[in-house]
Amino acid sequence: MSKKVFIGVGHGGTDSGAVKYIVEKEYTLKTAFAVAEYLSEYGIDYKMSRTQDIDTEMNSKVAMCNKYNPDLVMDIHFNAGGGHGFEVYYSRVGGTSKALAKNINAEVSKIMDSRGTKVKLGDNGYDYFAIIRETDAPAVLCEGGFVDSEKDAEFVKKNYKKLAKAYADGIAKTLGISKPATAPKPSNKVLDKSGYKKSDKTIGSLALKELLLTAKSKGIIKSGMDENRVVGNGTINAINECLKKWGYKQTGVAGENFIKRLAQEIRKK
Repeated sequence: MSKKVFIGVGHGGTDSGAVKYIVEKEYTLKTAFAVAEYLSEYGIDYKMSRTQDIDTEMNSKVAMCNKYNPDLVMDIHFNAGGGHGFEVYYSRVGGTSKALAKNINAEVSKIMDSRGTKVKLGDNGYDYFAIIRETDAPAVLCEGGFVDSEKDAEFVKKNYKKLAKAYADGIAKTLGISKPATAPKPSNKVLDKSGYKKSDKTIGSLALKELLLTAKSKGIIKSGMDENRVVGNGTINAINECLKKWGYKQTGVAGENFIKRLAQEIRKK
């Protein structure tokens, strides 16, 4: 059985998170999508707490996580308050949470300055962060640099995918998973030159999303989906997952050939 990771995506909707040189909620989502992609390469299943810019409430986020029953939990944030560098928080009980924090920190330290692994307690002596305190699985909270540090913000803008890869590599190490010896070469074959793409919001794009949701329910894909009619990042992620699996260039376009192929895959199940 595949290992599972819950990816908490900090802030969203009316809650922008920290804001200065970058907006925290935007880069938590961008980073989370990249983490999900790298986890998929390891064969690790995942669930994101959000796949679009929507409001999130901590109690429902924790409930979603515990219902998913993951092996590990990571919550993605960016910091503020006049500092510099990465830091990661783990549970006061240590154990796998501490090991996960150390493994992620070791990977991140290869690409940016780190303030290290830490424990933060509330006045009652319990873990301060609810995502660490109230989830059933070992959890960490990553602060991927400071939004009010121009140096950190510029690094994140250019390298958030490298940061995501460091997170995924640290997670995989904690789970005892190594990548396949040879990764498949990227394909230049294009399945559809035209079709549904990002920002489409027609009846047809809604039908496509329903088809992708069916594919997910049958275990054909792992990616999440946007919760409204618009084709957003979640839908594009699902389209590209299919294209990659079938050996085509990840264009984010789903046309007639894509729909036919996906329908065939669903019928096989």
